[in-house]
Amino acid sequence: MNHFPVSYSSLDAKSLLKLVVDEYEVDSKSTITFIKRGFNDTYLITGPMGNKYILRIYNYNWRSRKSIEAEIDLLLLLDSENINVSAPIGNKQNKYYGTIKSPEGERYFVLFSYAEGLQKRKLSIEQSYLLGSETGKIHSITKGLKNENAAQNYDISFQFEKTMHILGPILIEFQEEYNYLNELKKDFLNTFNKANKSGLANGICHGDLQAENIHFTDEGKLTLFDFDFMGNGYLAYDIGVFIWYDHKNKTKEIIDSFINGYEMQRKLSLTEKKLLPYFSTLRALFQMTIYCELNDGQYLPQWAPQQIADFVKKIKNWHEKEMQKY
Repeated sequence: MNHFPVSYSSLDAKSLLKLVVDEYEVDSKSTITFIKRGFNDTYLITGPMGNKYILRIYNYNWRSRKSIEAEIDLLLLLDSENINVSAPIGNKQNKYYGTIKSPEGERYFVLFSYAEGLQKRKLSIEQSYLLGSETGKIHSITKGLKNENAAQNYDISFQFEKTMHILGPILIEFQEEYNYLNELKKDFLNTFNKANKSGLANGICHGDLQAENIHFTDEGKLTLFDFDFMGNGYLAYDIGVFIWYDHKNKTKEIIDSFINGYEMQRKLSLTEKKLLPYFSTLRALFQMTIYCELNDGQYLPQWAPQQIADFVKKIKNWHEKEMQKY
């Protein structure tokens, strides 16, 4: 009988290990562990001498080949500039990605160097400063750069158009929340149109600067990884991402420490500082929009409209609170 079509499959870990051993300079006595399921599947490969690698299997239709190549190019650039990132590893033919014919279709994979250390859910002042400094270094390198094949476009107008397109049908019975998003769109576009453009640096952003994507060692070294959301946009957007994520665990001292570390590498303009509440709100909108786009009731379970309306209210409260600080 014919196999029923699938939209997502869990690949056999032992077969993946054999694939890696065959294609890379990886010891045949290595082991493999499935450690994370999300936008991608993540596996830890451990060699007999304790050396480690990360194998990422991109979900079907999640990322294009060109966007993966753009991510690889950025990571190789940052690695060459001595930025601490989980860097892609070339195979025996010096190719940085491969393909797997899975039941749902072709999936891409990349082998990365391992980020030593552990995730820190609640950052200390020192760790926040270190992260800010490393982010400033990255932005000093990516300032003025643009990659047409980047996974994301953080342009203000584009992001709001996408938000309204995806959330409009969901919020059809929640007119108050829908109207708020429309008013917020007008506020954003008006504010950024009037902003001093010379004080807003563009470049390539990490796009997902949160604790899940950073490891710290006991010696104080950090390594950034998961550039899955890298994109073109205002560099200060990354600071907004940092401020928004897990904000309940981020005191003013923690955020100030991050910005102080950042400015040791790249000074923020007055315009960028004043617009930080907008960038953190933009990240909240992006988060809600992309989850709704993926959880469309076909590929992944659909979010309840009430849940989306509640998230809009959360964003409203957040934005109003942040605007009072500036």
